[in-house]
Amino acid sequence: MSKTPSSTANDVLGLESPLEALQTSPQFRGPVEPMDGDFCNDHFALIYESRDDQFAAIAPFIRQGLERGERCMYVVGEDEATEVRSALRESGIDVDAAVESGALVIETIENTYLKTGSFDADEMMDRYAEIIEEATADYEAFRLAAEMSWILEADVSVEESMAYESKVNALFDDEDAIAVCQYDRNRFPPTVLRDVVRVHPHLIYDNTVCHNFYYTPPEEFCGPNQPRHELDRMLGTLLDRTEAKTELQERERYQQRQNEIISDPDSSFEEKLQDLFDLGSERFDLELGGMARVDPDDDRFELEYVSGDHDRFEPGVELPLSETFCALPAETGSTASVADPAVDGYADLESCREFGVRAYLGTYLEIDGGSDRTFAFVGPDARDEPFSDDEHAFLQSMGQWVKYELEQHHRERELERTVDRLEESNERLEQFAYAASHDLQEPLRMVSSYLQLIERRTGDDLSEEIREFLSFAVDGAERMRRMIEGLLAYSRVETRGEPLEPVELDEVVEDVRENLQVRLDETDAELSVEPLPRVQGDGNQLRQLLQNLLSNAIKYSGETPPRIEVTAERNGNTWKLSVRDDGIGIEDDERERIFDIFDRLHGREEYDGTGIGLALCERIVERHGGEIWVDAEPGEGSTFSFTLRKAAPAE
Repeated sequence: MSKTPSSTANDVLGLESPLEALQTSPQFRGPVEPMDGDFCNDHFALIYESRDDQFAAIAPFIRQGLERGERCMYVVGEDEATEVRSALRESGIDVDAAVESGALVIETIENTYLKTGSFDADEMMDRYAEIIEEATADYEAFRLAAEMSWILEADVSVEESMAYESKVNALFDDEDAIAVCQYDRNRFPPTVLRDVVRVHPHLIYDNTVCHNFYYTPPEEFCGPNQPRHELDRMLGTLLDRTEAKTELQERERYQQRQNEIISDPDSSFEEKLQDLFDLGSERFDLELGGMARVDPDDDRFELEYVSGDHDRFEPGVELPLSETFCALPAETGSTASVADPAVDGYADLESCREFGVRAYLGTYLEIDGGSDRTFAFVGPDARDEPFSDDEHAFLQSMGQWVKYELEQHHRERELERTVDRLEESNERLEQFAYAASHDLQEPLRMVSSYLQLIERRTGDDLSEEIREFLSFAVDGAERMRRMIEGLLAYSRVETRGEPLEPVELDEVVEDVRENLQVRLDETDAELSVEPLPRVQGDGNQLRQLLQNLLSNAIKYSGETPPRIEVTAERNGNTWKLSVRDDGIGIEDDERERIFDIFDRLHGREEYDGTGIGLALCERIVERHGGEIWVDAEPGEGSTFSFTLRKAAPAE
């Protein structure tokens, strides 16, 4: 098998390769970061407690190597080879095909470590060097999985085995190869496993890849000064872990304080901003925090907020953006820092020369719908060390909150302006509707009056045809008057309504019943009303709503006397009210437009009306924060339902 054309010079085996493979196991845990110095990335020890643990790590390791075009070798005892093949097959590896192609070699301990009848570490290193050279000539790389229980039965001392493992470190560090040595915790004494831990840069245990804090390089483990080196390493590990824990606690403290600041419901944006300036100044050991409006295209910088007192830094200060350190995050769109302007090449900037800035940490905030900002901290003294990744991340988290708040304030201001414009527009529309209704109704009254006057004065001189024409004209004028009144009522739902307050719907329906009593009697209608709730609403508008719905139920009853029900059903903080009739119903394709203004479903020769009543009902329900809909079938009646909020509790 030859190397694939897709390989590149950067495809070097290291920690990331087995880590990616092991991550395919559902039980895998443990992030692993790249290590420097003594912590080489190509020699692992797998310490397992069961066969399931063992193959949960090894099977993905082998499978990934095969998928990447590498030669994989599994070294195992003769009596365990069959079990290994079965386990690899169960994990989805085509073992027979891989073995036949030469990509997978399942070798025995007797033919490798004990090939000469006894174990010799130097001979084994020579043998592995030849195996690696042969593998990397035809394949992308070489990876080894070796079961190590044989050393318990081969009269190999602990010192010899650990010396061997140390030599593996040296060999595999220089080759495009990676190895996982497997140790059964149930078979090895704790003292041996302790030394195993010491000589492997990385460990796999309990489906977790671990950086080995206890790793001892070969020259130290096997050298004459081993006790002194081990003591130094132990003390260093204790110090490093204590410092890391302290740093983590500090990081959590600052993060908690930031969360407290931004979640304080009693503080304004400006107060929270000043608190963040104080927190950041403490966290970064910098004197001032500030926020500026910036425009990279116009090379503009205007300081908007600043903490503390400074001779030159105050809100309103303007500079060319290119003469400030804020040009750095503006250029990248992210965080940027300068620890020492003289060293980093920024000593000629005006903010450095004239304003005395010697250290800077800032981030760029791209504001949707508003001016972009920079959020930064500065100090008068240069730093010996650059700002850390943690400091950059903490600044970025503060900046994200500032960005969100600025965008939220912008949206709120836009909403307020939109509401103001709508209120002005509604007021103008109401004025227009009132003027139009007044100006239109006056001519209509005149037309109707003169037509009636003509009819009275001419008396019997008019033919029946002329009388009919006059009647049509008077009826048309009356319909126009009703439409104008309906349109005026529709336009005033939002602007002329009363404040929403607790309303007893039982009382509202009784008023409506009295208003419709004559029509109820004339049609022999039967109206049944369940006990109705107390809701939050405008009593006059709710009266109009129910009167329109009940009037329609009477009007569209068909040939039989109307049977009408009014019911109520509670759903959490809302009530669903329904007006159900057994009338003519509604066609399916007409339900969508039944609430459209001036849209009539029937001709005037069948049913009189203006086409405004149901549109007015919808407008009233929407003003009350509810919804209205209809369920109906032709010939089966209709049910108009709407929702209202339950009454607010008495103060």
